[in-house]
Amino acid sequence: MTPHWHAYTYTGHTRPPDREARDPLSATPPLVIAEWPAKPRQMLAGTFTDAAAAARWLEQQLAETPPMPTALPAETVLEHARARLDGHPGDVVTRYYTTNSYNCRDLVRCTGRCPDPPD
Repeated sequence: MTPHWHAYTYTGHTRPPDREARDPLSATPPLVIAEWPAKPRQMLAGTFTDAAAAARWLEQQLAETPPMPTALPAETVLEHARARLDGHPGDVVTRYYTTNSYNCRDLVRCTGRCPDPPD
């Protein structure tokens, strides 16, 4: 299988309760990142075989829904994400508040149970 990442998104008013996060049928981010593939398919935003493309997706997401001014700057988040995607390929978990929402923009390294294998 080609190494790749799946991008998952969630936007809500606040962080969902743990009972919802544990429910695989609930359209809320899971507590355990490896459980994303079991969540409803509409939460899957894309699949990337290229680390740079995955980072560009995250950059676009942060530009469209920027974190609050008191949070880590988006560029700091992106620097960490690029290092994680390039140096030691793994998951990039990005969860933050904006002025009116809670956002999850996660890139999950696929190691099996593939919900959307790349072509």
